[in-house]
Amino acid sequence: MSKAAAFKNQDALRYVQNFLCFGNEFPSYCPAYSKLSVQKVPHLQQLLNDGRGKEVVGEIDRFSAGDLSVSRTAVIFALAACAQSKHVPTVQEAYKVLPHVIKDCGELFTFVEYAELLSKPNTGWGAGRKAAVLNWYKLRAPMELVALITKCLSRNNWRHRDIIRLTHPKSDSPVFSTILTYIMKGMEEVKKVQQEIEPDGTLNDVLAYLDAVHQVKHTQDEQVVARLIETHRLSLEQVPTVLYGSREVWGALAKSMPYSHLLRNLGKLTSVGVLAEGSPYAPSIVARLRSSEAIHDSKLHPVTLARTLKVYECGQVSAKSKSKWVPYMPVMEALTDALDISFKNVTATGKKYCVAVDIAGSVTLARLVGGHVTTEVSTTTAAMVTALAKAESEPLSLFTYHNKMLQPLNVVKDTTVEAVARMLTPNIEGGTDVTRPLQWAKEQRQRFDVFLVMTDCTTWATSGSGKAALREYNSALQLTDTKFIVCGMMTQGFKFATTTEPGMLDIVGFDERSPLIIHEFVTGYR
Repeated sequence: MSKAAAFKNQDALRYVQNFLCFGNEFPSYCPAYSKLSVQKVPHLQQLLNDGRGKEVVGEIDRFSAGDLSVSRTAVIFALAACAQSKHVPTVQEAYKVLPHVIKDCGELFTFVEYAELLSKPNTGWGAGRKAAVLNWYKLRAPMELVALITKCLSRNNWRHRDIIRLTHPKSDSPVFSTILTYIMKGMEEVKKVQQEIEPDGTLNDVLAYLDAVHQVKHTQDEQVVARLIETHRLSLEQVPTVLYGSREVWGALAKSMPYSHLLRNLGKLTSVGVLAEGSPYAPSIVARLRSSEAIHDSKLHPVTLARTLKVYECGQVSAKSKSKWVPYMPVMEALTDALDISFKNVTATGKKYCVAVDIAGSVTLARLVGGHVTTEVSTTTAAMVTALAKAESEPLSLFTYHNKMLQPLNVVKDTTVEAVARMLTPNIEGGTDVTRPLQWAKEQRQRFDVFLVMTDCTTWATSGSGKAALREYNSALQLTDTKFIVCGMMTQGFKFATTTEPGMLDIVGFDERSPLIIHEFVTGYR
């Protein structure tokens, strides 16, 4: 293979890695959902057409197994595209990894929907797809399977019974046959046939779980539902919406709720009285919030904890939100402790960073008042800066900037989020040239691996000037792989990175998923 051809293939793979990580082949991440289509993945199509699909499937498997993606939809779309390839080895490899790449029923329904779309005008239900989809059900432990199928009954107009009809499963296992009966005919038919089956331990567990889900669906007795939730570790998806206002139900759910789900539901738990003075549920939940083991196992980035803390403190998700609550002080204190502990979750990239934070007033005046954190945006900014300072072995170079002025700040490993927030107090209005940090570093002959610019998007620079500034910096310091990342802290549309400069990335709306994107982009998805 020629050097030019090798570069072309590597370049196409880089675009596909972008897509697998954040749902866009081109260097721009936006939290807003965008409908996927083959027209939006030309480099994925190029690799498939060139017979390099097995390489793509390998990347899909790696991104899925390593939790390297913030867009599971993109991962599933790419897998469906490989499964519909005209290259037989690619199709075989895609179906081979399908059972473990697809994590839950929602993703399974999404895969089926995309596979149908990409196979038109054919139906696409050949022997390979039937076997792979059926294996998704058969290779799971019985208790895991019944939990999954009862949490997600349908999506995209697909139901489990639709898939079972298309795959024509056959099984000699009484347990799997019972689960199939439940899918196709419901709990009443299961009760009839169970009399003809000799019970065993696993089958009894499956029957008890299905019966509990059935009872929860058909009763409004809060005590009964709470007891069943605790006994069988049922989740919110299995509870009728009519019981969403019950303190007893939420108290039972909170006991086995994953840590990340617990954080998302703190407002609801407070509004229904689970987190309140005198509540029997509150002490254990508060203790769990600050549990080092739970925080470590969750792998959550400090930005997520910082955002949770600020939203909970505000008493509502947004100004338009109907859901409101009065913050419970022990939860506030526990979240503050959790934020400090979560910095141990941050994985170093081994890179040297120059971080520049826009202090122009158009957005930041709403972020900080009098040196105190007042909104979600400022808290996440401070948490991101602090995380980099604590995790990286190389000292962090932090600047505030506006117009063409840079002000260096001193940040060390023991600097707190509150201290960083006070450093970033804004007091200036006007636009910003986001290329100024590169210009300064070139003038001062300062070598950095990563330039991370956090701004409100009122910038004088263009994508062309950013590309030129990065290339001039690389040329002046004889570097080749410097990264230039511009984070728009609000979801205002902008386009700064260019498709022809692999070192540039736009984040159009910084959120809790952004730290993972930055980490993976900086480390080359390795």
